[in-house]
Amino acid sequence: MKNFFNTLYVSVVFFLLLTFAGSLSSEAYSVSDFNQEYHNGQVFITWTNAPATNLQYNVYRSSTPLTLPAQLTANEYLGFVRDNSAQNVFMTNASGSPVYYKITDSGQPLSASKGLYVVTCNDAQSYHYVITVTNLSTGAEDKTIIQGANTGIVPIADIVAKPQAVFQDSVLTNDGEWKVYYVMYVNNRETPLFPAMNSTGSYGFTFFTIKRGTAAKYPLFLLFESIGTNVNKNINLEMTFTNCYIIGLFDWLPVPKSDGTIGQSDYFCCYHENFNIYINNNPIPATGVVRTYSQKLYWEEISWLESHFPIDTTRLYCKGSSSEGYGALLTAALAPEKIAAVYGIVEPNSTSASSDIYKQMWGTAQAKLKTDRLKYGTGDTLLFTDMKDMQKMVNYNRLRSVPVIYDVHGKNDVTVAWNDGKIKWYDSLENNKVGGIRYWDQRSHGGAGNNFLPEETEPDYYRFATNVSYPAFSNCSINQDPGNGIPNVGDPYGSLNGYMDWNVSNIKDKTCNYNIHLLVKDFYVGGLLDPEQYSTSTADVTIHRYQKFSPVTGTLIKWSNFDDVTGLKIQNGNFTYDGGLMTIPGVIIKKTGCLLKLKIPNCTPRLSDEFPEEEDGVTFQPTSGGYSIQLQLAKEERIQVVMIDLMGRIIRNESFSLAEGENSIFIPMAASGLYLVQLQGTSFTQTIKLFF
Repeated sequence: MKNFFNTLYVSVVFFLLLTFAGSLSSEAYSVSDFNQEYHNGQVFITWTNAPATNLQYNVYRSSTPLTLPAQLTANEYLGFVRDNSAQNVFMTNASGSPVYYKITDSGQPLSASKGLYVVTCNDAQSYHYVITVTNLSTGAEDKTIIQGANTGIVPIADIVAKPQAVFQDSVLTNDGEWKVYYVMYVNNRETPLFPAMNSTGSYGFTFFTIKRGTAAKYPLFLLFESIGTNVNKNINLEMTFTNCYIIGLFDWLPVPKSDGTIGQSDYFCCYHENFNIYINNNPIPATGVVRTYSQKLYWEEISWLESHFPIDTTRLYCKGSSSEGYGALLTAALAPEKIAAVYGIVEPNSTSASSDIYKQMWGTAQAKLKTDRLKYGTGDTLLFTDMKDMQKMVNYNRLRSVPVIYDVHGKNDVTVAWNDGKIKWYDSLENNKVGGIRYWDQRSHGGAGNNFLPEETEPDYYRFATNVSYPAFSNCSINQDPGNGIPNVGDPYGSLNGYMDWNVSNIKDKTCNYNIHLLVKDFYVGGLLDPEQYSTSTADVTIHRYQKFSPVTGTLIKWSNFDDVTGLKIQNGNFTYDGGLMTIPGVIIKKTGCLLKLKIPNCTPRLSDEFPEEEDGVTFQPTSGGYSIQLQLAKEERIQVVMIDLMGRIIRNESFSLAEGENSIFIPMAASGLYLVQLQGTSFTQTIKLFF
C-alpha cells in the first residue's frame, strides 16, 4: 500500500509540474503605454515591452478602427521587431555600453523598457495601429486589442514626406575629429519617396559624418566600415584630404552569431527578400529575389547628406580596405555615374556564399537567384552570381560613365590571395578600358612588407569628377610584369599604368574638338624614385566622361598627336565612331608631354561652348557679340572673309591685312541661324560653320 501511495504522489507531482511548465510556455504577452507620433514622413510608435524575452512584436495597420482580434489579418500586417527594439545594438556593440535610439534630433534616448517601430508614410490617410506579441517559444500570438495599451485611442494621419536621418550623438576620435552619428529608420515596405531597405520590418541603421575644413561645395568621401568598428576609431582617410565631408557606411545586420554576439556582414550588398535578420538559421532559398537593401540604404543616407549640406555631387569618392574595398567596388558598379573615383586596398573583387549564413542570404551558386537590379542596356535581371563578381560588372558597365579604379594588392597576401584571380581582375580592367592604376607589391593582407607608401598608391581624388573627362590607359609598353598569379613569378612590385599621367587643367572638351595633354611621369617606390624611369611610352588611350564632345554613331573622327615641346605632329589617323568606347591605339606619350587632339570635320560648334573650336589650324571662339577667329600665319598675307547664310546670301564681305604669326579677326553677331564663313588667302582657303 505504501508503494501505491508513493507512486500516486509522484504521478500527481509530475502532472502538476507539466501543467505548470505548459502554462509558462504558452503564456500570452502584451504591451502597454502605446504611443504614436509623426516626424518627417514617418510615424514613430513606442510602447512598454512585455516582461519577458524571446518575443516578437508585430505591427498591424488599418484605415478603419481595429477592435477585434479577427481584424488582424495578413492584409493589415506590416512587419515585426524583436526584443529590445529601442536599443541601438550596433552602437551598443561599438561603445561597450547600452545605447538607445533617439527619435528626434533634440530628444532624449528611449528607455530600456521601451519598444520602437517606425512606419514610413505612403499615402494621405489616417491609420489605426495595433502592436501584438508573439511568444517565440510557442509561436502563440496574443491578438487582444486594448485601447491605450497596444493601440491608439485615435488614428494618426499619414503625411507623405521624405524621411530624415535623426541625430544620435557626437564622438571625438583619437585623431581629434568629431564623428556625428545619425540613424536612418527604414522598413520593409516600398513607398513613393523611400524604398524598402529591410526584409522584416522597422529597423534603425547607423552611419556617421565628419566635416573637414571649409568650402563652398564639399567633395564627399564614402568610407566603407566593417561591423566591428569602435565609435571613436580613427577613420581611414589621411588628414591631407581637407575641405571635404566624409560619410561612414557600415556593413552590419543584427544577425546573431554562434558565439552569442550580434552583428553580421552582408558584404555591403543584399539579402533574400525572406531572410529574417534576427536569426541565423533561415532556410536556404531556391527561388525568390536577392534584394539590394543595404545598397539602397547607403544611397538614402548619402542623399540625405547631400540635401542638408553643400556637397559637390560630382565629386563622390569610394574608399575601403579588404571587404570594405569590395563594398567600394560594388557601390561604384551599381551606380557608376554617381562616383568619381574608387580606391581599394587588398580588396576581393568577388564574393560567394562560402558559409551557411551567406547561403541563407544569397542562396547557393547553383540556384542562380535573381536580384532587383537590371543588367545595363538590357531588360535582363542581374543574377546574384553576376552582380557579386566585379569582373563581370566592369564588362557589363563598359559603355557607361564609369569612375577610375585604383587599387593595390600584395603578392604575400593569404587572405585575399594573389593567386585567387588577381591577374584576371587586372585583365578585365585592361580589356574593358577602365581608367586608373593597379599596384602590387610584397605586402601581406595587413600591409606588412609593403614596398609602396600609401600616398604612392592612393589617387589624387580631387582631380576626378563625374563631369570632367579623363583618359584610361591600356596596353602600356612600360608596365611592369605582374606575372601569372604565382607570387614569385613576375616583378616583385610594380603597376599597370603607374607611369601614365595627364594634365587636368587644360583639357578642351568641346562640341567639335577634344584636346588633352598626356605625359610619362616619375615613378616612386617607398619614397624614392624607382631605378626604372622612362622618357617615352606607347599606350592605347580611351577617353571617358567627355561632356561636350559627343559624336554620334557613324561620325568620322580625326586625331593627331603633337610633341608638347616642338609642336610637331608625331602621329595622326582617323576612325569612324561606332557608338562604343572611343579608343586611340598606340599613342606615343613622352615625359616632356604630348598633345592628343580629336576633331570632327565639318562640325558645327555650339555658341555656348566654353573653349575655342578648331578646324585645320583655324581657331574660333564665341565671344560677347560674335566670334573671335585666330589664325597662325607663316608670312604676311591678305585674307578675304566672306560670310554666307543658308539661302546663299552674302551677309559680310571684308578684307584683312594680317601679319606673320598669330592674328585675330572678329565676326560680329548676325541674326540667329547657321552661317558659312570662308577665309581666302594666297596660301590657304578655309570654310567654317558658325552658329548664332
